[in-house]
Amino acid sequence: MIREFIKDIIKYIPSQIVSAVVGLISIPIITRLFPPADYGNYILVLSTVSILVTLVGWLDISIIRFYPAYERDKKLDIFYSTALKWLSISIFGISILFLLILVIVKNYISPNLYNLMLIGIGVFICSALFSNLLNFLRAKRLVSWYTNFSVWKSITAIGLGLILVIFFKFGVEGLLLGIILSIILILPRLWGKIVSKITLQKKTSGLLVIEMARFSFPLVAGNLAYWILTLSDRYILEFFRGAWEVGIYSASYAIGEKSILFLVSLFTLSAGPIAMSIWEKEGEEKSRIFNTNLTRYFLLICLPVTIGLSVLAKPILDILTGQEYFMGYTVLPFIALSIFLNGSTIGFGNGLGYFKKTKYIMWPLIIGGLVNIGLNFIFIPKYGYIAAAITTLIGYIVMVGLEIYFSRKFFIWQFPFKSMYKIICASGIMGISIYYLNNAINFSSLINLVLEICVGILIYFLMLFLLREFQTKEIRSARALISKILKLK
Repeated sequence: MIREFIKDIIKYIPSQIVSAVVGLISIPIITRLFPPADYGNYILVLSTVSILVTLVGWLDISIIRFYPAYERDKKLDIFYSTALKWLSISIFGISILFLLILVIVKNYISPNLYNLMLIGIGVFICSALFSNLLNFLRAKRLVSWYTNFSVWKSITAIGLGLILVIFFKFGVEGLLLGIILSIILILPRLWGKIVSKITLQKKTSGLLVIEMARFSFPLVAGNLAYWILTLSDRYILEFFRGAWEVGIYSASYAIGEKSILFLVSLFTLSAGPIAMSIWEKEGEEKSRIFNTNLTRYFLLICLPVTIGLSVLAKPILDILTGQEYFMGYTVLPFIALSIFLNGSTIGFGNGLGYFKKTKYIMWPLIIGGLVNIGLNFIFIPKYGYIAAAITTLIGYIVMVGLEIYFSRKFFIWQFPFKSMYKIICASGIMGISIYYLNNAINFSSLINLVLEICVGILIYFLMLFLLREFQTKEIRSARALISKILKLK
């Protein structure tokens, strides 16, 4: 099944690359169109939408976990009807609740932020529906369709938003309206793809709802704690230091996310459905092998990117942000490492998912989040966004350590330590090399960055080859792929 995983990850690549590239391209545009305070308010709205979507996430998670079993038992009509009914109920209920909260806090936030939050309700409704419907495609492993819809949203959301801002003179709200328009335009096509060949039933399964809730509510609580770990610092920054620092911090955070998180997302998107399918259909031993290989590939790809991004933080911020945002380069290494650590637990999360022990995914997130938010209240008032980045990393370290501890109580698999040591060595040498290269060359910022990335890639793979990390069959596969590409030319 590792071959199937690689095939799926290749199919997911366009959706994640387009999302990352569009995100990275939009950062210099948005940070030059709006000052840090306006950008900070925009990020606060997106962060709030992310929280609300997380609350609907109990269905997201359940779709991936329970689809294989209902497909095996030929009961997909009941599965679809139940999931879609409760999706509608959840979105409606959360929207009304958030509107009431907004009315209550109206006098405690700026009019600007209040108006943006009202638009954010529409963004939430569209985003929650879009996200959950996409997960049906993931569960069915219709990866190409998932990619098509994701690429559409990535491009049109920012494209329509910038059109509203530049040509129709909207403010930051134009970016939010662009997201809504993008999803509304594609939603009928996505809905048709999801429910085709499925007869929706009026009667739904109460037993399935209970089973889904038991499985996923601990994960939702964990995801809310994950929000505390990743997003709460924006609100604390805004309260103690103002929207300006939120904007500085968020621009650097966005670069870290678009660079590392898109790789992490490739692994989680591809691995989740396959991991559960292997567990349900092939058993424990195959699942152990899959987790070992999955973790090795994650380290091979994501660790060097994390180190490279940390070393090249200054030139990256210089190119990708407006001048007012440049000082945020100091937080980029902490953010990159935090996101890497979050992704590194994918195999351990799979192990807990197999046994439906999701509360042990929840508790590490809650404890890590509480550590983070406690440290934020202590250090952000004095040190600002730099403290926010460091405390986020500390929270992730706590979370990762606890998740590994709990996971190994239920499902033990062989962690690829030997490969990890070689990858750390190769990545370290690469990082040192591009650090000195960055100080030695003096072309334009963009040319310098491109050269450093190219040299870094060459050094990294050369070191892996010298350390004999690549297996014989992997070398043969790479040669076959190169030969195939050359023949096509």
